[in-house]
Amino acid sequence: MSEWDLVVCGAGPAGCALAAKVASGGRRVLLLERSSAPGQGRDWVVDVASDTFAAARVPEPAAAELFVEPDATYLVTTDRNSMVRLLDSPVLPVRNAPYVRRLADWAVECGATLETETTVLGPLIEDEAVTGARLSAPGGEREVTSSITADCTGIGSSIRRRTPEAWHMSDGLAPSQIVLARRETRLVDRDAAAANVRDGHMMDRARLDRIGTQGPYSIETCFLDLARGFADILIGVKPGSGPDADERFTAFLAERPYVGDKVFGDGGPIPIRRPLDTFVADGLVVLGDSACQTIPAHGSGTASALLAADMCAQAVLRALETGRSDRAALWGYNHGFMLARGAVLAYYDVMRRHTDRQDVADLNTMLRTGVLGPGEVLAGLFPEVPRLGPRQVAGKLRGMANVWPVMPGVIRAGLLAGRAMEHYVEYPPVYRPGSLEDWIKAAPRGAREPSVD
Repeated sequence: MSEWDLVVCGAGPAGCALAAKVASGGRRVLLLERSSAPGQGRDWVVDVASDTFAAARVPEPAAAELFVEPDATYLVTTDRNSMVRLLDSPVLPVRNAPYVRRLADWAVECGATLETETTVLGPLIEDEAVTGARLSAPGGEREVTSSITADCTGIGSSIRRRTPEAWHMSDGLAPSQIVLARRETRLVDRDAAAANVRDGHMMDRARLDRIGTQGPYSIETCFLDLARGFADILIGVKPGSGPDADERFTAFLAERPYVGDKVFGDGGPIPIRRPLDTFVADGLVVLGDSACQTIPAHGSGTASALLAADMCAQAVLRALETGRSDRAALWGYNHGFMLARGAVLAYYDVMRRHTDRQDVADLNTMLRTGVLGPGEVLAGLFPEVPRLGPRQVAGKLRGMANVWPVMPGVIRAGLLAGRAMEHYVEYPPVYRPGSLEDWIKAAPRGAREPSVD
C-alpha cells in the first residue's frame, strides 16, 4: 500500500488548491514545498479575473491579499508618442505570496500534511507508472510512495520532464516559449515623482503599459500612486532579445531616481507556449506552469492554475474512489481543461508566435490606428477570442490601410489560430490506446511549435 493517496509536489496556487480539495474528500495528502514556507517564491502581484475564485471554488482573496487598482490603464507605443486607454476589466490584482499562504493554510485545515524545505528530485517510476517521488530535505534524501503524484513544481517541472518520451509529457521549453519577468512594488519620493508627472513623463494613479521595448513580445509597465507613495513596476522580455529582465529593471530604476526601496516583488521565467498535449499519465497529474497552462498572450497563470486544480481534484477523487490511478481514470481532467480553457490558450499561442515575427514599428502603427485596440487586449486578459461587430470591423479596416503589407500575415495567423482552437475542442473525450497519438497527428499544420527534448 502507498504511503499517501496523493503527493503534491509544489505549494503554489495549483498545488495548495489541489491538496485542499483532495484532503477535504478524506484522502491522505502530502503537500511538499521547496522553500521554508509556501508563498516565499514569486512574491509579486498577479492579475486574476474576478470570477475565477467562484468558478474554481477556492477562497476569495481577503482585503490584505489584494493590491491597489489603478484608476486607468493605458497601452503606450514604444516611442511614447501614442497611447490608448484600455477598457475597465473585472481583474483583481492579488498579492501572490500572502494569498498562497492562505491557500496552504486551507489545505492543512482540510487535512493535508505540509512539508517544507523539501526539494523534489524526480519521479519514482515502476511498471510504466509514477508511484511517488524522490526527495531531498535537510535530513537527507528519501522516497515517498503515492497512488497519484501531482507535479505543480512550475517551469522546472521536476516530475513530468523526467518521464518517458512516449508519455507525451516531457517536452522542454525553447527560449521562444519563455518570458523573463520582474515585478516589484517600490517606495517613491513623492515630491520628485510629482515633478516627473508634471513634466509629462508619468501619470498619477494610472498604469502605463509600454509595448515593444525589447522586441515585439516585451513590455515595460509602471503604476504610480503618489498618495500612497509607491510605484508598481513590471518588466517582461524574451531570452536572447537583449538584456534580461533584471538588467532592464535596473536600467529602468536608474532613469527614475525618485524610485526607492523595494516593498515586495520577485522575478523569474514564465512558460508562454501552448498547453501540454496531456496532463495525465498512469499515477501522474500535472498542473499550472509545469503543464504550460499560462495565457500565452501575457504569461499570467494563476487563474488557469486554480481552475485546473478544481478539475484535477474531481478526477483524482473519482479515481481514488474506484481504486484506480491509471491514465484512463484521470482523463476527465484532461478533457475538461482542454475544452474549458486549453482551446483558447492554443489560439493565443498561435497569435503569440505570429507577434514574435512582427516588426515593433508595425505593432506601434497597429496600436496608433486602432487595428490593435482595447477590445483585443481585454479579450486576451481573460482569455477569450475577440469578437467584433460591424462597427468595430469598419473602424479596423480604416486602420489596416496604414499597415496593409502585414495584414495578410495577421489574417493567416487568425485563421490558423481558429483551426488550432477547433482542434483542442475535438480533444478525445475518453482515453483509449492510440487516441492521444491520433489527436496529435491531426493537429493543423503550423499550429504547433516543435517540441524541445
